[in-house]
Amino acid sequence: MSALVRVLPIAALVLAACNPSPKPAAAAVSAPVASSAAALATMNAFIHFENDQFNLSDSAKAMLDDKVAIFRANPGMRIVIVGYASEPGTADYNFSLGGRRATAAKDYLVSRGIDANRIEIETRGQGELVLEGPGEVAAAENRRDEFRLLIGSGYLVQPK
Repeated sequence: MSALVRVLPIAALVLAACNPSPKPAAAAVSAPVASSAAALATMNAFIHFENDQFNLSDSAKAMLDDKVAIFRANPGMRIVIVGYASEPGTADYNFSLGGRRATAAKDYLVSRGIDANRIEIETRGQGELVLEGPGEVAAAENRRDEFRLLIGSGYLVQPK
């Protein structure tokens, strides 16, 4: 009898470990985390600009439309858009160009129904280069807007 008492708990543990069905608690935790990670990746994605331009390309508009959906799913979220320029040009000119780039993105988001009070803008001009060095590859990477989350709940909700 004592051998049976020792074997039954071990058998129960082995059977529980072999159960292929996911545990509800694990599924409930991983879904919001995955959704949150996807939403955060979308919000953190840069948009890029042509040389000496601040107009939005079709690909930039598509990325901003993805951000609009995240905004709508997360009504408490606020961001700052930081505009940058590449190294050619004077520091003053590039500072101004970075501001126009950030403003262009904000204006687009607002035109899609996002409250302007949820979006701040900054410019860094040619500061904080993503890729240093001469050449078009580095310059193209540095002509960008970055999107930084100011306020968001514990998890961002991915739009349905």
